[in-house]
Amino acid sequence: MDRSIENILCCVGLRSDSHVVLEQAFRLSFATGAKLHVLHAVKSLDDDVMNTLRVNIRDKKTLQGLIRKRLDEARQQLEDKMANFWSLHGVGDESVSTRVASMEVAEGYPAKVIVGMASKLGCDLIVMASNKHGFTASYAGKVTRGVLKRSHVPVVVVPPPE
Repeated sequence: MDRSIENILCCVGLRSDSHVVLEQAFRLSFATGAKLHVLHAVKSLDDDVMNTLRVNIRDKKTLQGLIRKRLDEARQQLEDKMANFWSLHGVGDESVSTRVASMEVAEGYPAKVIVGMASKLGCDLIVMASNKHGFTASYAGKVTRGVLKRSHVPVVVVPPPE
C-alpha cells in the first residue's frame, strides 16, 4: 500500500475559523509535497427563494446577473481571505504560494460539490472544518457529515480554534 498524497482539497468557509483549516492543509501539503486545491462551496438557493426571485424579477438578464453577483462576491471574499492568510504566513515565500494549484468557488449542495471536486481534481485527501463549536464540538456539522458519508478518500476534520 504505497500510495502517496499528490493533491489535497482544502475546503474553506468564509468564517474566521477557516485560517486553522488553511494552516492544517498547508502543513499537510509541505509534509507530503502535495499540491493544494482551495475550494469554497456556496449552497444553492432554495426552490422557494428562486421562485420568489423569478416572480419578482421578470427580466432574465437581471435575475442571472444577481445570481452571478452572489458567486462573484463569494469569490472575492475567498480571494480576500487568501490574501489575509498570505499576509500572515509569508506571501513572499515562493514555496508557500506555489503550493496552491487552484482556487475555486462552486455552487450546489456543499457536501456533493466537495466530493465531486475532489474526484474531478484527483485529490487524495480532503481537509475541512468540523463546523461545530462549544459543547457539541465533538460532532461534525451537516456538511462535514455529508462529505464523510460520500467521500472515497480520507477526510481530515479540523476542530475550531480555541
